[in-house]
Amino acid sequence: MSKREKIIVGVMIFSILFALVYFLSPAVTGQGAKPADQYTGSEKIIQEIAAELKKVAASPAENYVIARAEAAWAKDPFYKKVMPAAPKAGPGGTGGPDIVYSGYVDMGDRKLAVINGSTYQVGEKLDFGSAFYLKSVEPSRVVIADRQNQRNIVIKLKDETF
Repeated sequence: MSKREKIIVGVMIFSILFALVYFLSPAVTGQGAKPADQYTGSEKIIQEIAAELKKVAASPAENYVIARAEAAWAKDPFYKKVMPAAPKAGPGGTGGPDIVYSGYVDMGDRKLAVINGSTYQVGEKLDFGSAFYLKSVEPSRVVIADRQNQRNIVIKLKDETF
């Protein structure tokens, strides 16, 4: 072994021995503090803060907010899907479901329409009736083919301004 290798091995052995002495010395000599004793001061502070918080009474508004936050929600307030209604009888005696055209997306050669919260492209069957197909899509309106009643339904874009 060369002189350089002996120095590297010696430094490595010294580092290992130093690490062992440094990390194990409190447990061997008994001079180190026990982990439970280190935290008695912080536990005391936590207990004091908890006692102070118990002294402060919450207002009725705060109690109401806490009670509402803990209660289970009946429905998701962020879920906003428009569902079609049952067919309505019109002057002709027949009607169709309520259809809401709420969005238009132009992706080059594909034009998509958002109808009742779902996205469709030309030729697709609509979810709310087996006889309804999307015939054409334009930015301001869509044409839906009703194959059961042999008619076309024109739906204008619903303007949602906030």
